[in-house]
Amino acid sequence: MKNWIVAQLGAREHYAIARALHRRGALDTLLTDIWAAPGDVLGKTSQRFRERYHSELQAAQVYAPSMNAVAHEIFAKVNRRSGWDQIMRRNAWFQRAIADRLNQMSVGRDSAVFAYSYAAEGILEAAKAKGALTVLGQIDPGLAEAKQISAVYESAGEAFEIPPESYWQAWKRETKIADIILVNSEWSREGLVAEGVDANKIQVLPLALELEQRQHVNNTPAVYTHERPLRALFLGQVNLRKGIDALMEAVLSLPDAPIQLDVVGPVQVSIPEAISRDSRIVLLGSVPRGNVQAYYDNADIFLFPTRSDGFGLTQLESLAAGVPIIASKNCGNVVQDGENGLLIEQVSADSIASVLTRLINERELVSNLQSKSQLGTTFSLEALGAALEDMVR
Repeated sequence: MKNWIVAQLGAREHYAIARALHRRGALDTLLTDIWAAPGDVLGKTSQRFRERYHSELQAAQVYAPSMNAVAHEIFAKVNRRSGWDQIMRRNAWFQRAIADRLNQMSVGRDSAVFAYSYAAEGILEAAKAKGALTVLGQIDPGLAEAKQISAVYESAGEAFEIPPESYWQAWKRETKIADIILVNSEWSREGLVAEGVDANKIQVLPLALELEQRQHVNNTPAVYTHERPLRALFLGQVNLRKGIDALMEAVLSLPDAPIQLDVVGPVQVSIPEAISRDSRIVLLGSVPRGNVQAYYDNADIFLFPTRSDGFGLTQLESLAAGVPIIASKNCGNVVQDGENGLLIEQVSADSIASVLTRLINERELVSNLQSKSQLGTTFSLEALGAALEDMVR
């Protein structure tokens, strides 16, 4: 059995990889940038820092150069660094710090070192030099996605800043250094292969999420009306990658349809005047994390018409809330078409409008989908941990 060292910048996925391995006694060390255990000075300064901790890992070995990380961010603000320049500087700093730490640790052939994409090259190089197995956690479809979404923005006349060439060169080196490349969807696997990544290295493993399963209150009306419309929820970044334009156009194309669309998340795209005038579309902006559950509870369906996502964790949140998902195929394989949701054939206003019309007209379909919308064990931390260990046997 391998002893795992997990390196991650930030609190991605609530430290799911480290937690899953720790439960199985397979986690050697978590290496991260900031760790604010209860009582630490950092945790007392802001909620943002308090989120850089997980109680399940309180007994785990954790290394984090927290004060250096904070100093790095302060220096960046003082020098007005932002955008891709600052992202790449942060990634480079993290790799140096963690590679230095790895060189001081007992790492060898019985070790597996995991690091997330775009901040992994230096870490995996240091691990490989000591004989460890190297695992790259690829968070998205990589350069293929960047090209795809850049074209969408260009067609729409919207600004989109693609990472510089050096960013992608470093990423390609990561994929070559890695012994195993872990992706969270077949969609991501296809994107990597399209850019020449060795398909034999790639393994698909879905994300994991632990939430209490809620039973959705089934108050579906006999007929949807303007007084009690079909309640649809969109939650996430409000931008073209997430398909918000096609979704809004779909609602506009059904001017008499009894539907309410709640849009929760930061608006990152121009909103046409016609959208602003349509009272059925409610732009709520960002909301506190603690308030999100109320929007799931109020929804009949969850809309996820993404043009590209490495997985789409909100899909699991929706199932945990008992809310069926209407999703594209360009993300993690969560929707079982006709069981816990519906798949749209393409991210277009026509395809989305067709599905919305069907749901409005087939009231019992919504109830049936809700009754089968359960998170289950497929996406559990136990399943994730077992799969990780099997992967490196």
